[in-house]
Amino acid sequence: MSETPQTNPYRDMMGKAFANAIPLNAQFEITYRCNHLCTFCYNSPTGQRELTTPQIFEALKKMADFGVLYLTLTGGEAMCHKDFWAIAAETRRLGMALRVYSNGFLLGDKKVVNRLAKLGPHEVEISLHGARPESHEALTHIKGSFDKTVQALDNLVEAGIKVNLKCPITKLNQDELIGVRDIGEKRGLFVTFDPVITPKDDGNQDPLSLRPDDAFFERYWGELYQELHHGKLPPRANHCAAEGSEANCGTARSGFTIDPYGNILPCVAFRRQVANILEIDSLERIWRTSPVLNEVRDLAVQASDELRKHKDGQYFQFCLGVAEVQTGDPLGIYPQAEVNAGAVRKTYELLQIEDKNDGRKSA
Repeated sequence: MSETPQTNPYRDMMGKAFANAIPLNAQFEITYRCNHLCTFCYNSPTGQRELTTPQIFEALKKMADFGVLYLTLTGGEAMCHKDFWAIAAETRRLGMALRVYSNGFLLGDKKVVNRLAKLGPHEVEISLHGARPESHEALTHIKGSFDKTVQALDNLVEAGIKVNLKCPITKLNQDELIGVRDIGEKRGLFVTFDPVITPKDDGNQDPLSLRPDDAFFERYWGELYQELHHGKLPPRANHCAAEGSEANCGTARSGFTIDPYGNILPCVAFRRQVANILEIDSLERIWRTSPVLNEVRDLAVQASDELRKHKDGQYFQFCLGVAEVQTGDPLGIYPQAEVNAGAVRKTYELLQIEDKNDGRKSA
């Protein structure tokens, strides 16, 4: 029942880059402006002045010179930036593959999608918060946003743009996951479900009130996960860790993040400031010498070591950034990770029992 990952040149390249801490990916939060009011959003604007467009262009040049291959424009809502189109075009002119993370509202307009298609984006990731307008809009607080998002999916598919559909699991949509999957699969889209609602970047814990209860996750990681994914088993490793790596995840290894103020961060979740992109000559210079980055890389290895001591260690999906915000310690075990790991372990234990009873191949 388990699947053996297939090797290919792309996977090999990414694995080597991960092992050698060569960041091929970057996320650029070009603005915190957004046309939605999602109640679980982790963004915490400080009131500082966001980068000007010329400053963003300077940052893009430094990222391209550093060798970034895939650049994700995100926010907030990236498309709410007044110069989004110029920024996206400059990303492509500099030779970087363009990804866009969006809530899809503006992409409900075919003219907007056709304009995006001319830039040749590598992919667009859209978030859907339910299978019905009522559940989706209970989180976005924008009337009509469900229909706009679904229309965006149709427009993007029609334009030939690759789309990843993502659904953060909340207590408002936990009973609609099959419906969300069907919305995606009807359009030939890969659907990812995110089982971890995180605190805000400033430590505010309010978003956690939207998290389903532990009983739901016992069911989710068992029969519901397999139903959602057509018989596939839940993962037993962090999605952002290279196979066989000593590090728990790719923070400060496979990529990095720049916030709207120009601060360089190890990743979108682990928000320790490394430097400001405007105050350095090149990313290359700080990448190997930054005390912050080197500490974060060491912590990712320490996390793997610590998790191996836990009874559910091999089943953990663990994020250093979430741990630090929620517990004050990047190695602290936070409740979401522990509950999920325990539920995944029970699923595999049950499968082993069933295998002995009916002769099925063990996971």
